[in-house]
Amino acid sequence: MVDIMDDDARGSRNKRQRAVSDGVFLYKGGEIEWERRSKITRVRIGPQVKEIPHGTFGDCINLVDVQFDEGLEIIRESAFTRCTALQQVAIPSSVTKLGKWAFKGCINLAEVKFNEGLEIIAGSAFYGCVTLQSVTIPPSVTSLGSWAFCNCTNLARVQLNDGIKDIGPQAFYECTALRSVTVPSSVTKLGTCAFSYCRNLTEVIFLGGERLLNQGFLDRGLLDGEKALNKTKLNEMIGNENALRDDFPLRTNAFVRCPLATLKISIPWALCARMQRLPGECRLSIEQRLHGLRRLEMTQDGNILACFPLIRRPYWDSVKDTNDETAESLHQVLRLISFHELKESSILIELAMWKSRLDEHRARADCRISVPDPAKSLIMEYCCFVRFLEPAIEGD
Repeated sequence: MVDIMDDDARGSRNKRQRAVSDGVFLYKGGEIEWERRSKITRVRIGPQVKEIPHGTFGDCINLVDVQFDEGLEIIRESAFTRCTALQQVAIPSSVTKLGKWAFKGCINLAEVKFNEGLEIIAGSAFYGCVTLQSVTIPPSVTSLGSWAFCNCTNLARVQLNDGIKDIGPQAFYECTALRSVTVPSSVTKLGTCAFSYCRNLTEVIFLGGERLLNQGFLDRGLLDGEKALNKTKLNEMIGNENALRDDFPLRTNAFVRCPLATLKISIPWALCARMQRLPGECRLSIEQRLHGLRRLEMTQDGNILACFPLIRRPYWDSVKDTNDETAESLHQVLRLISFHELKESSILIELAMWKSRLDEHRARADCRISVPDPAKSLIMEYCCFVRFLEPAIEGD
């Protein structure tokens, strides 16, 4: 009789947890006894489970496979921490949040698939996942917590999609295999030491050129003394709030102890679009000139990157356009684009005037009338192009 009562009590305690015949542990909610955790090798999260509580599968050292059903919404703190045999996970699209330390210390976790729908990856969620090599953060994720991928020493590829706003402090600290990162234009804050001690990181590209470069400069070049870099906006994203004075170099400690030499900022796509609208020979002419300019790069998709030197310091770095070299090169590109635009516009004006003089019945080849040079000069002067375009005209 005692044995029967013990069995009943045990069955009541574990009524929401049972092992199915194929060896997969079906989890229906609740806690799992410590003595049982080391025996679990495969888990299926039941469809009725909305959240996995704090520490549920922590230290399940023999767990190699987890099957999630759609319907799960939250994976809470330390849910799978130190599951050292776990090799891969696919987070369903119904999950909106991964809690702190959710997969911390899963040293054999080599693959993580995130789906659209996830919004928050909390602090230290994948801390010390040293086997992880590649992650793609979906556009639905808006926040990446501090230390989220810290000490993922084999993480060589990180794809951050447009939509993420906040990359927390030390988010990729000591990801020593990481060589290149592209920061989407949606990012408004890069936390302290976000990429510090990434000892192979040599390239960081910011896609927020609309915000990080001065629009006035892009409209007028070096006129009015406006520089290319928007120091205020860049400081808000990666800077030191104590370094706001105009005479003080921008400071950042986001990349401490990295071999990074420059920050690359994409120019606004509107400017590239202007270039793409030009005839092929004009575009080719500009591209050829661009390759010879200092601190500018052109990507394979036709985007132009403005490169600003990162001056190294022991505990912080400064961003500065030394001698305005980046601004000068970008200024030349702006001149060339504007020059070819104006040149093409003049041809169109001439063509319109020529068409207006066509005979009703037949065209006369000698009736084309060019726009007089004084008129062209007036147009250029009215558009503030005379001083701006002079070097481009001389070099044409």
